[in-house]
Amino acid sequence: MKILAIESSCDEFSLAIIDNGIILTNVISSQINHHKEFGGVVPELAARLHLENMHWVIEQAIEESQINIEEIDYVVYTAKPGLIGSLIVGKVVAETIALYLNKPIIGLDHIEGHIFGAAIEHEFIYPVLAMVVSGGHTQIEVVHSPSEFEIIGATNDDAIGECYDKVARVLGLDYPGGPVIDKLAQQGNPEAYKLPIPKDDLSYDFSYSGLKTAAVNLVHNLQQKNQPIDLKDFAASFQIAAVSAVSHKLERAIQNYNPQTLTVAGGVSANSQIRKIILELGQKYQISNTFVPKSEYCTDNAAMMAKLAYEKLK
Repeated sequence: MKILAIESSCDEFSLAIIDNGIILTNVISSQINHHKEFGGVVPELAARLHLENMHWVIEQAIEESQINIEEIDYVVYTAKPGLIGSLIVGKVVAETIALYLNKPIIGLDHIEGHIFGAAIEHEFIYPVLAMVVSGGHTQIEVVHSPSEFEIIGATNDDAIGECYDKVARVLGLDYPGGPVIDKLAQQGNPEAYKLPIPKDDLSYDFSYSGLKTAAVNLVHNLQQKNQPIDLKDFAASFQIAAVSAVSHKLERAIQNYNPQTLTVAGGVSANSQIRKIILELGQKYQISNTFVPKSEYCTDNAAMMAKLAYEKLK
Protein backbone atom coordinates (compact mmCIF):
# COMPACT_ATOMS: atom_id res chain seq x y z
CA MET A 1 0.00 0.00 0.00
CA LYS A 2 1.55 3.27 -1.19
CA ILE A 3 0.38 6.55 0.31
CA LEU A 4 1.25 10.09 -0.78
CA ALA A 5 0.91 12.60 2.05
CA ILE A 6 0.97 16.40 2.14
CA GLU A 7 1.51 18.56 5.23
CA SER A 8 1.07 22.34 4.94
CA SER A 9 -0.53 23.45 8.20
CA CYS A 10 1.92 26.24 9.04
CA ASP A 11 5.24 27.38 7.55
CA GLU A 12 6.47 24.07 6.11
CA PHE A 13 5.26 22.51 2.89
CA SER A 14 6.12 18.83 2.87
CA LEU A 15 5.37 15.77 0.75
CA ALA A 16 6.10 12.19 1.78
CA ILE A 17 5.48 8.79 0.24
CA ILE A 18 5.17 5.65 2.36
CA ASP A 19 5.14 2.06 1.12
CA ASN A 20 3.72 -0.47 3.59
CA GLY A 21 5.03 1.49 6.54
CA ILE A 22 8.44 2.35 5.06
CA ILE A 23 9.12 6.03 4.32
CA LEU A 24 10.45 6.34 0.78
CA THR A 25 10.79 10.13 0.81
CA ASN A 26 10.02 13.06 3.11
CA VAL A 27 10.78 16.40 1.43
CA ILE A 28 10.29 19.55 3.50
CA SER A 29 10.34 23.19 2.37
CA SER A 30 10.98 25.29 5.49
CA GLN A 31 10.25 29.03 5.68
CA ILE A 32 12.00 29.88 8.97
CA ASN A 33 14.41 32.35 7.39
CA HIS A 34 11.51 34.23 5.75
CA HIS A 35 9.59 34.65 9.02
CA LYS A 36 12.59 35.26 11.29
CA GLU A 37 12.61 39.01 10.70
CA PHE A 38 9.00 39.22 11.97
CA GLY A 39 9.67 37.17 15.10
CA GLY A 40 6.97 34.66 14.18
CA VAL A 41 4.98 33.14 11.34
CA VAL A 42 3.06 35.56 9.10
CA PRO A 43 0.03 33.56 7.83
CA GLU A 44 -0.35 35.34 4.47
CA LEU A 45 3.36 35.01 3.71
CA ALA A 46 3.30 31.32 4.66
CA ALA A 47 0.51 30.54 2.19
CA ARG A 48 2.20 32.46 -0.63
CA LEU A 49 5.50 30.68 -0.04
CA HIS A 50 3.71 27.32 -0.15
CA LEU A 51 2.51 28.21 -3.64
CA GLU A 52 6.03 29.17 -4.69
CA ASN A 53 7.70 26.05 -3.31
CA MET A 54 5.20 23.25 -3.90
CA HIS A 55 6.43 22.50 -7.44
CA TRP A 56 10.01 21.56 -6.54
CA VAL A 57 8.83 19.70 -3.40
CA ILE A 58 6.53 17.48 -5.50
CA GLU A 59 9.18 16.88 -8.17
CA GLN A 60 11.93 16.07 -5.66
CA ALA A 61 9.70 13.73 -3.64
CA ILE A 62 8.64 11.73 -6.68
CA GLU A 63 12.24 11.51 -7.88
CA GLU A 64 13.55 10.39 -4.47
CA SER A 65 10.84 7.76 -4.00
CA GLN A 66 11.80 6.09 -7.31
CA ILE A 67 8.24 4.97 -7.91
CA ASN A 68 5.80 5.53 -10.73
CA ILE A 69 3.28 8.11 -9.51
CA GLU A 70 0.51 5.86 -10.90
CA GLU A 71 1.37 3.31 -8.19
CA ILE A 72 -0.02 5.57 -5.43
CA ASP A 73 -3.07 4.01 -3.72
CA TYR A 74 -4.17 6.90 -1.46
CA VAL A 75 -3.59 10.65 -1.23
CA VAL A 76 -3.81 12.23 2.24
CA TYR A 77 -3.35 15.76 3.54
CA THR A 78 -3.55 17.80 6.73
CA ALA A 79 -7.11 19.11 7.02
CA LYS A 80 -6.86 20.69 10.51
CA PRO A 81 -5.75 22.43 12.68
CA GLY A 82 -3.50 25.09 11.20
CA LEU A 83 -3.33 28.38 9.34
CA ILE A 84 -6.33 28.50 7.03
CA GLY A 85 -4.44 29.80 3.99
CA SER A 86 -1.70 27.20 4.36
CA LEU A 87 -4.23 24.40 4.85
CA ILE A 88 -6.13 25.42 1.71
CA VAL A 89 -2.97 25.27 -0.42
CA GLY A 90 -2.20 21.75 0.80
CA LYS A 91 -5.77 20.61 0.29
CA VAL A 92 -5.93 21.93 -3.28
CA VAL A 93 -2.61 20.29 -4.16
CA ALA A 94 -3.80 16.97 -2.68
CA GLU A 95 -7.16 17.18 -4.48
CA THR A 96 -5.43 17.90 -7.77
CA ILE A 97 -3.09 14.92 -7.43
CA ALA A 98 -5.93 12.62 -6.32
CA LEU A 99 -8.11 13.76 -9.22
CA TYR A 100 -5.28 13.23 -11.71
CA LEU A 101 -4.56 9.73 -10.36
CA ASN A 102 -8.24 8.92 -9.73
CA LYS A 103 -7.37 7.76 -6.22
CA PRO A 104 -9.15 8.15 -2.82
CA ILE A 105 -8.29 11.24 -0.79
CA ILE A 106 -8.38 11.56 3.02
CA GLY A 107 -8.11 14.64 5.25
CA LEU A 108 -6.27 14.05 8.53
CA ASP A 109 -5.68 15.75 11.88
CA HIS A 110 -2.34 17.50 12.33
CA ILE A 111 -1.97 16.67 16.05
CA GLU A 112 -2.76 13.01 15.48
CA GLY A 113 -0.09 13.07 12.80
CA HIS A 114 2.49 14.47 15.23
CA ILE A 115 1.77 11.63 17.65
CA PHE A 116 2.30 9.00 14.97
CA GLY A 117 5.44 10.79 13.84
CA ALA A 118 6.99 9.37 17.00
CA ALA A 119 6.08 5.87 15.79
CA ILE A 120 7.70 6.08 12.35
CA GLU A 121 10.64 3.97 13.53
CA HIS A 122 8.77 2.29 16.41
CA GLU A 123 5.46 0.52 16.97
CA PHE A 124 2.78 1.59 19.40
CA ILE A 125 1.46 -0.83 22.00
CA TYR A 126 -1.93 0.49 23.09
CA PRO A 127 -2.95 2.36 25.10
CA VAL A 128 -0.40 5.08 24.33
CA LEU A 129 0.14 8.12 26.54
CA ALA A 130 1.40 10.94 24.33
CA MET A 131 2.64 14.36 25.44
CA VAL A 132 2.07 16.84 22.60
CA VAL A 133 4.25 19.96 22.83
CA SER A 134 4.49 22.49 20.01
CA GLY A 135 4.24 26.15 19.13
CA GLY A 136 0.46 26.03 19.06
CA HIS A 137 -0.48 23.05 21.23
CA THR A 138 0.21 21.53 24.63
CA GLN A 139 -1.86 18.41 25.25
CA ILE A 140 -1.81 15.05 26.95
CA GLU A 141 -3.60 12.40 24.91
CA VAL A 142 -4.45 8.77 25.49
CA VAL A 143 -4.40 6.93 22.17
CA HIS A 144 -6.48 3.74 22.22
CA SER A 145 -6.09 2.99 18.50
CA PRO A 146 -5.15 4.84 15.29
CA SER A 147 -8.72 6.12 15.17
CA GLU A 148 -9.43 6.74 18.86
CA PHE A 149 -7.72 9.70 20.54
CA GLU A 150 -8.73 10.95 24.00
CA ILE A 151 -7.52 14.40 25.04
CA ILE A 152 -7.25 14.40 28.83
CA GLY A 153 -5.47 17.74 29.18
CA ALA A 154 -4.80 20.82 27.07
CA THR A 155 -3.54 24.38 27.35
CA ASN A 156 -5.98 27.06 28.43
CA ASP A 157 -4.03 29.83 26.68
CA ASP A 158 -0.44 29.99 25.42
CA ALA A 159 1.20 26.76 24.26
CA ILE A 160 4.64 25.87 25.57
CA GLY A 161 6.37 26.60 22.25
CA GLU A 162 4.64 29.96 21.97
CA CYS A 163 5.83 30.82 25.48
CA TYR A 164 9.41 29.95 24.56
CA ASP A 165 9.29 32.15 21.45
CA LYS A 166 7.82 35.17 23.26
CA VAL A 167 10.34 34.99 26.10
CA ALA A 168 13.18 34.57 23.61
CA ARG A 169 11.99 37.67 21.76
CA VAL A 170 12.08 39.87 24.88
CA LEU A 171 15.57 38.54 25.61
CA GLY A 172 16.67 39.61 22.12
CA LEU A 173 17.23 36.03 20.93
CA ASP A 174 16.63 34.68 17.43
CA TYR A 175 13.40 33.08 16.19
CA PRO A 176 12.45 30.33 16.73
CA GLY A 177 13.28 30.83 20.37
CA GLY A 178 12.82 27.27 21.64
CA PRO A 179 16.07 25.76 20.32
CA VAL A 180 18.05 28.87 21.32
CA ILE A 181 16.79 28.84 24.91
CA ASP A 182 17.30 25.09 25.18
CA LYS A 183 20.93 25.40 24.08
CA LEU A 184 21.62 28.24 26.52
CA ALA A 185 19.81 26.45 29.35
CA GLN A 186 22.15 23.49 29.19
CA GLN A 187 24.98 25.82 30.28
CA GLY A 188 23.11 27.81 32.96
CA ASN A 189 22.04 27.63 36.59
CA PRO A 190 18.30 26.81 36.84
CA GLU A 191 18.10 28.33 40.33
CA ALA A 192 19.55 31.72 39.39
CA TYR A 193 16.17 33.39 38.74
CA LYS A 194 12.87 32.71 40.48
CA LEU A 195 10.04 31.91 38.06
CA PRO A 196 6.72 30.15 38.79
CA ILE A 197 5.83 26.65 37.63
CA PRO A 198 2.77 27.29 35.41
CA LYS A 199 -0.60 25.89 36.54
CA ASP A 200 1.00 23.58 39.07
CA ASP A 201 -2.26 21.94 40.16
CA LEU A 202 -3.87 18.49 40.11
CA SER A 203 -5.43 18.87 36.66
CA TYR A 204 -3.96 17.69 33.36
CA ASP A 205 -4.44 21.14 31.80
CA PHE A 206 -1.71 23.67 31.06
CA SER A 207 -1.42 27.46 31.12
CA TYR A 208 1.73 29.23 30.02
CA SER A 209 0.51 32.83 29.93
CA GLY A 210 1.45 33.35 33.59
CA LEU A 211 5.00 32.07 33.13
CA LYS A 212 5.36 34.20 30.00
CA THR A 213 4.19 37.32 31.85
CA ALA A 214 6.42 36.59 34.87
CA ALA A 215 9.47 36.09 32.65
CA VAL A 216 8.81 39.22 30.58
CA ASN A 217 8.19 41.33 33.70
CA LEU A 218 11.38 40.05 35.30
CA VAL A 219 13.39 40.99 32.20
CA HIS A 220 11.87 44.47 32.13
CA ASN A 221 12.48 45.00 35.86
CA LEU A 222 16.13 43.99 35.55
CA GLN A 223 16.58 46.25 32.54
CA GLN A 224 15.00 49.20 34.35
CA LYS A 225 17.43 48.70 37.24
CA ASN A 226 20.33 48.41 34.78
CA GLN A 227 21.12 44.99 36.15
CA PRO A 228 22.82 42.60 33.72
CA ILE A 229 20.91 39.50 32.64
CA ASP A 230 22.87 36.28 32.44
CA LEU A 231 21.22 34.69 29.40
CA LYS A 232 22.40 31.17 30.23
CA ASP A 233 21.09 31.34 33.79
CA PHE A 234 17.83 32.99 32.73
CA ALA A 235 17.27 30.37 30.03
CA ALA A 236 17.94 27.57 32.51
CA SER A 237 15.59 29.10 35.10
CA PHE A 238 12.85 29.60 32.53
CA GLN A 239 13.21 26.13 31.07
CA ILE A 240 13.05 24.32 34.41
CA ALA A 241 9.81 26.16 35.22
CA ALA A 242 8.30 25.42 31.80
CA VAL A 243 9.11 21.72 31.71
CA SER A 244 8.32 21.04 35.39
CA ALA A 245 4.63 21.43 34.56
CA VAL A 246 5.02 18.81 31.84
CA SER A 247 6.82 16.45 34.20
CA HIS A 248 4.33 16.77 37.06
CA LYS A 249 1.19 16.37 34.97
CA LEU A 250 2.52 13.60 32.77
CA GLU A 251 3.63 11.58 35.79
CA ARG A 252 0.16 11.88 37.30
CA ALA A 253 -1.36 10.71 33.99
CA ILE A 254 0.95 7.68 33.96
CA GLN A 255 -0.20 6.73 37.44
CA ASN A 256 -3.88 7.00 36.51
CA TYR A 257 -3.93 5.59 32.96
CA ASN A 258 -1.27 2.84 33.08
CA PRO A 259 -0.09 3.20 29.45
CA GLN A 260 1.76 0.49 27.55
CA THR A 261 3.56 3.11 25.47
CA LEU A 262 4.92 6.50 26.53
CA THR A 263 6.04 9.09 23.99
CA VAL A 264 6.23 12.78 23.12
CA ALA A 265 5.39 14.61 19.91
CA GLY A 266 5.43 18.06 18.31
CA GLY A 267 8.10 20.63 17.56
CA VAL A 268 9.09 21.11 21.22
CA SER A 269 9.70 17.34 21.55
CA ALA A 270 13.17 18.18 20.24
CA ASN A 271 13.83 19.98 23.55
CA SER A 272 16.59 18.18 25.45
CA GLN A 273 14.99 18.51 28.88
CA ILE A 274 11.58 17.26 27.73
CA ARG A 275 13.15 14.26 26.00
CA LYS A 276 15.04 13.50 29.22
CA ILE A 277 11.81 13.71 31.24
CA ILE A 278 10.00 11.25 28.96
CA LEU A 279 12.79 8.68 29.10
CA GLU A 280 13.21 9.03 32.87
CA LEU A 281 9.47 8.63 33.53
CA GLY A 282 9.38 5.58 31.26
CA GLN A 283 12.21 4.04 33.23
CA LYS A 284 10.73 5.00 36.61
CA TYR A 285 7.38 3.37 35.84
CA GLN A 286 8.89 0.46 33.87
CA ILE A 287 7.15 1.31 30.60
CA SER A 288 9.41 -0.67 28.29
CA ASN A 289 7.88 0.82 25.15
CA THR A 290 9.05 4.38 25.82
CA PHE A 291 10.63 6.42 23.04
CA VAL A 292 11.09 9.91 21.62
CA PRO A 293 10.88 10.81 17.90
CA LYS A 294 13.92 11.37 15.72
CA SER A 295 14.65 15.08 15.44
CA GLU A 296 13.63 15.14 11.75
CA TYR A 297 10.13 13.98 12.74
CA CYS A 298 9.63 16.50 15.57
CA THR A 299 8.76 19.53 13.45
CA ASP A 300 5.99 19.58 10.83
CA ASN A 301 6.57 17.00 8.08
CA ALA A 302 4.49 14.86 5.75
CA ALA A 303 6.03 11.56 6.88
CA MET A 304 4.05 11.78 10.12
CA MET A 305 0.81 12.22 8.16
CA ALA A 306 1.72 9.29 5.92
CA LYS A 307 2.40 7.10 8.97
CA LEU A 308 -0.93 8.11 10.54
CA ALA A 309 -2.78 7.29 7.32
CA TYR A 310 -1.01 3.93 6.97
CA GLU A 311 -1.93 2.89 10.52
CA LYS A 312 -5.55 3.97 10.05
CA LEU A 313 -5.90 2.16 6.70
CA LYS A 314 -4.01 -0.90 7.84
